[in-house]
Amino acid sequence: MDDLEPIFYNCWNDFEVWKWTNYKPMRSIDDVMNSAKMFTDEWLGAYEKSNRYSWAIQIKSSGEVIGRMFGMYPDDRISQVELAYELGRKWWNNGLMTEAVKAVIDFFFKEVGFNRIHAYHASANPASGRVMQKSGMTYEGTLRQACVCNNGIYDKVCYAILAEDYFDEASK
Repeated sequence: MDDLEPIFYNCWNDFEVWKWTNYKPMRSIDDVMNSAKMFTDEWLGAYEKSNRYSWAIQIKSSGEVIGRMFGMYPDDRISQVELAYELGRKWWNNGLMTEAVKAVIDFFFKEVGFNRIHAYHASANPASGRVMQKSGMTYEGTLRQACVCNNGIYDKVCYAILAEDYFDEASK
């Protein structure tokens, strides 16, 4: 609950961040809980599950919460998870998201044991794709008009990294 206000004020209340998500508008703390259904007892209770992957992104020196990252739809059958992230605009283009994504990829491969991590971005948001590329993910393809976000419908640009690629690169 301590992260609710900072993530709202540093990230979610900014249209430039929000437009690339598919959340309902969050114009107040109340909207986060009542419209987006986040930070509710049920939402917080999901952290008790071993396959709940959601983290606040903080500035190391101050502990200030500036965004979040989460693993969605873990699939044990093929040992994969989808990665998604949001960062307050004030902190864009500083390498912070790439650093966070690399740390989560490391965690997913070394600690959880996933074989595949995938992510996508709206074609009109190439900065998110650059984070994926800098984090070692490989472009896999583009699905035409398959990405719905608050800014419209776009092509879905897909990236992934496999455990074998990650560990091969780490051994170099």
